[in-house]
Amino acid sequence: MEYDMVIYESEDARNRDPSDTRRFDASCESLKAAGIVVGRVMCTSPADLPEGEASDIVAEHGMGALPLAMYQAVPISIGEYPSDQDLADFLDAPDGTLSVNKQGPPAMGNDIMPACACGNRTR
Repeated sequence: MEYDMVIYESEDARNRDPSDTRRFDASCESLKAAGIVVGRVMCTSPADLPEGEASDIVAEHGMGALPLAMYQAVPISIGEYPSDQDLADFLDAPDGTLSVNKQGPPAMGNDIMPACACGNRTR
């Protein structure tokens, strides 16, 4: 199954900040209830990561780079779980799903361009 967001984690990473791990677990459950599933991969060694940017990051920084959040194969957080704001913004979570509501621009995979302030100016 393909996921927009995948979290690579380890037992050491989960134990590093137990309160944030609990927050992230609860956020994933809330997202799942809203029909948004975050892929989670428990890693015991660098070999558990697929080839690509995630494995390159762990090769460079070691297993301490976990948890590692990848959104559409682009890293969005290294060494910590993504915040609820990141989850809401990147995954377009419905308001009320997480502890915060979506504030940021649409996710990277869409075709909506950001507003441009480069038009004609009058002096």
